[in-house]
Amino acid sequence: MTSCLFGGPLRRKLGSFGYPAFLQLPYLLWPQNSRRPIAYKLATMASQEHKTLEASLEEGSNATEAAKSLTEPTKKIFSEGADTEDSLWKVWHDVIDVAAQTSHTNQQPLIDILLAVQQQNIGKDEASSERTIWGSKVKIWKDIPLLGAAAREAFNRAPGAGDKNELPAEQWSNLNAFLARLTSHSPSIPAFDFSLYAIWQLRSAFEDESGGSEADVDAAKLWFVYAKDSIEKLSKEGKSFDGNNNKIARGGDKYRDREWKGFNPERLEIWQNALKDQ
Repeated sequence: MTSCLFGGPLRRKLGSFGYPAFLQLPYLLWPQNSRRPIAYKLATMASQEHKTLEASLEEGSNATEAAKSLTEPTKKIFSEGADTEDSLWKVWHDVIDVAAQTSHTNQQPLIDILLAVQQQNIGKDEASSERTIWGSKVKIWKDIPLLGAAAREAFNRAPGAGDKNELPAEQWSNLNAFLARLTSHSPSIPAFDFSLYAIWQLRSAFEDESGGSEADVDAAKLWFVYAKDSIEKLSKEGKSFDGNNNKIARGGDKYRDREWKGFNPERLEIWQNALKDQ
């Protein structure tokens, strides 16, 4: 694997934003006092966490032990009473970086490590693991704070976004598969709910007048490989995303007349029919 992928963020056209939770805040709405130098540092050097994660995967380490090794630097910072935001950024950028560089068919060990991380407490117990990050009280690691924000930054780098740091098509597919795999666990672990990203990807692939690019279609297919049950369940339930102006999960250009705010049976049928044509 090469060193880390992340540089400055791009701003992909995903419609009007208005996120319901800080875990998925878009770049434009990040608190101005939040610090995020890590994304830029990672472009030139691999962190301890990055090396640890790669080594754990290559050696086939036990997921629980790999999770402890990955989170140990952050735990040390926490125990010293220092701010953990930069360290959390580092961990999640490394995880996403490795996910993008790992074939989606081989990502299960990485998912197992994330599941093990989520079961940890950074303090002696759940209560002592609570901190305020970006104005919200969260428990580290139970609530997986800032993973959503790191994923959002990565999602800005879609193929065709027009920036030198955009992801190659294969890595874009791997990233989507990774988020889909996590979303499949969201019924029992809400912190892993990246279903909004499924809407964005499926919209890009199947709801625009011009048609989705090959990279978009290939990535969209993987949501139905790894999170099919979740997508169908959310569609049946009509899960919506109520942003500032209710357009965060709007329909694509072909369906601009629909007042979609998220998942619904009609939208699911459109995606399923589009997939049949591929």
